[in-house]
Amino acid sequence: MSDQDHQEAEQKKTRKRRRHRQNNQRKNKRRRFFKSEENQQIAAAVERAVYPSVDEAAHAAIALYRSRFKSERLYTRGRRGDKKEINSRFEFEMCRRAEDGRAPLFYFYLGNEKLGSRVLTGLFYTQNPDLAGVRKFVSRKDRWVDIPTMVEGRLRKIWDKAMDGKVRDYFTVDRILSLIDENPFYPFTQNHSQARKAILEQIPDKISELYPMARSMRRHFILHIGPTNSGKTYDAVQACEAAPRGVYLAPLRLLAMEVAEKMNGDGVACNMITGEEEKRVPGAEHTASTIEMLSESTWYDVAIVDECQMIADSERGWAWTQAILGVAAGVVHACMAPEAEGIVTALIKECGDTWEVVRHERATPLNMENGPFAFPEDVREGDALVVFSRRSVLQAASILEDAGRRVSVIYGALPYEARQAETRKFAEGRTKIVVATDAIGMGMNLPVKRIVFLETQKFDGICRRELNASEVKQIAGRAGRRGYEEKGWVNASFERHSIAHKLREGVTPILTARTAMPPFLANMDRDLSQIMQDWQGIPDEGIYQKTSMSRAIWLCLWLEENCTMEKAVMLRAITIPFDEEDTDLVAVWRQAMKNVDKGRPVLTDIPRIACTEGDGLDTLETKYKALDIYYNLQRSFGATEPMNAFEKQDILICKSEVSSAIIERLKRAKKFYKRCRICGKVLPWNDPYGLCEDCFQAGRGHAPA
Repeated sequence: MSDQDHQEAEQKKTRKRRRHRQNNQRKNKRRRFFKSEENQQIAAAVERAVYPSVDEAAHAAIALYRSRFKSERLYTRGRRGDKKEINSRFEFEMCRRAEDGRAPLFYFYLGNEKLGSRVLTGLFYTQNPDLAGVRKFVSRKDRWVDIPTMVEGRLRKIWDKAMDGKVRDYFTVDRILSLIDENPFYPFTQNHSQARKAILEQIPDKISELYPMARSMRRHFILHIGPTNSGKTYDAVQACEAAPRGVYLAPLRLLAMEVAEKMNGDGVACNMITGEEEKRVPGAEHTASTIEMLSESTWYDVAIVDECQMIADSERGWAWTQAILGVAAGVVHACMAPEAEGIVTALIKECGDTWEVVRHERATPLNMENGPFAFPEDVREGDALVVFSRRSVLQAASILEDAGRRVSVIYGALPYEARQAETRKFAEGRTKIVVATDAIGMGMNLPVKRIVFLETQKFDGICRRELNASEVKQIAGRAGRRGYEEKGWVNASFERHSIAHKLREGVTPILTARTAMPPFLANMDRDLSQIMQDWQGIPDEGIYQKTSMSRAIWLCLWLEENCTMEKAVMLRAITIPFDEEDTDLVAVWRQAMKNVDKGRPVLTDIPRIACTEGDGLDTLETKYKALDIYYNLQRSFGATEPMNAFEKQDILICKSEVSSAIIERLKRAKKFYKRCRICGKVLPWNDPYGLCEDCFQAGRGHAPA
């Protein structure tokens, strides 16, 4: 060993001995302090320390945030996580967050994660004066404990528990808005209470007084109450056909089209009007339309309001409230499930009208099968298999087609003509099985022997949840159509006991009716978006509950920032029906609104649509949705254009071509499989993992797709 190596080795030993000596010194010092009276006193104080309760923490947090909302600048987190000051859109954004099930308090940037422990620290040391100013002690585990760090960690947990409970529940949207009204930094929130008071002054004590034509009449209601498939709508349509002038108000475009076809087939001329298209019949005195298209200023002998239980729907329920309060007809047939009887009769009483009740019973009993169901082995002819997405429909149908079974498919995105074609094939026996979404549950008259739930959960726009009793009854009721079967049967692949229980379970009565903002409020001297937010902010009272206006406010805010149109035009624009989650459709709507604002033809610079040979099913369905909004835009805003009639006719021709292409494509589309993302092997249609067993066992689960 060289002298240098020897010297380095000695230095290393010296350093090691020094560290060992220092460690021993620290250990001895710690042990001496542990045995000291001072340490024992500190340890005893730590053991008996009293921490603030969750209720005390909640009280402190509520006081803190009340003060901040009233007197400080307020911030929210930007898309990149950065902090930005709130602006005039904050109320809308906060309300939309609340509608998605998220706490409105957490819309705001509340400070760093140590804020809670700092707020509670003073309270802690007031209750534990023996620990004030004490930094450390030695625990029984022979370790130094930093007291402020320990206390801070525990206080932070108490704070977090309070924030996730009482504090979150305390700060509702209305309470936050009332506090910010007093904040001098935000003049755009001032006078909220005065504005809402002004709105209330314009609203009559009885909502029914908003419909003067209906109030000038003496109306009589016939309430058709009963389960699905009990002939409620059939009897009402028969009465409507016998009247000189009538209207049928449908929950779905599909039902409006079916009733229009039936009436015309029965020799009663009937127009068909929906948000997406219309078919006028010369000399027709009857109309079948979607319920939102009701004209309150048109008089009828007989009106039918179908599926009245939808009066509780958070998005569309206002249309049923409007129809019951405002349809101008001598006789109104209201068809509903039993849970809607109480709320509908309450509305009729408010109107001062008369009513009678007709109870309907199922002509064929509905029974839950005793044995389990396995897919696809147990599928029989006459079955309708229910799933809750288009993808699941096509995957289940593919498996059955591979097994040589003939299948029809029905789901929400299918155009009316395509649905009718699939329905007709099943009704005529050219296919033996139906695979469908819950679109089958409302108004689809099919000769179904048995309903089988292949899935029992659905995505409702916010989360994936279990079906409720009302939905199970609505769908299952399609089994055993009168005149075709003696009994209807129900089964399920999963959760059979749950489905059976929900079939027997009573449905909770509907207690409130949804209402929309009266259009005349747009005449107030405020921005339309602010008027809608003020309306939304008025507390609900009695049997009425306001419909969510988040979509309308979102569209209105864009119009106010990008266009100069009058509020009446804006109000018409934001009621155009389309899927606002589809960015392509949003772009079409925005371009059309710019055209209207500049005085150009409404469809200027919007691409024309035509079928091409290589279009897949997804592409064709997307084109059909686009044509829906094209037609609605042209009808709503193109009435004065010289080419208006030609444009509407051209769109209808294109829709017919796309529908035909979808029907043809469906013949080939039932080869749609879920495959392993590694090897491409076909998986079971409802496989939740996306990996076959071989790839999983081989440990290839993290390989790139």
